[in-house]
Amino acid sequence: MGMYTELHFNAELKKDTPQAVIEILKFMIGEIDEQPPVPYHSLFEKTQRWPWMLRSDSYYFDADTHSTLRYDNQESYYLCIRCNLKNYDDEIEKFIDWVMPYLDKDEGEFLGFSRYEETQHPTLIFMK
Repeated sequence: MGMYTELHFNAELKKDTPQAVIEILKFMIGEIDEQPPVPYHSLFEKTQRWPWMLRSDSYYFDADTHSTLRYDNQESYYLCIRCNLKNYDDEIEKFIDWVMPYLDKDEGEFLGFSRYEETQHPTLIFMK
């Protein structure tokens, strides 16, 4: 059956983030229904579940899935992810690798964590 991994991830996107990236994120969180064109990246090439991974949920973790992409008064997008999924194809790691170049964070800043169902200690995620 497989085990679940939860993901908590929060970051501001760079102001010059391409609209194509914004559209993919909106699709992944369920804000838009039509799949936009996807770039060449292992997240989209080898992973079948990427379209709904940021909306995935189970009963193994206590909080509800809640992922948003908010545009605010400072003309910035803020990505907030809380989901859990069976990370069979390393979707979480591939997602982080894909989105990292668009984040408005300095190297070493904390972005969130992932936690495998059978562990008590999370894996912390930092900006590279």
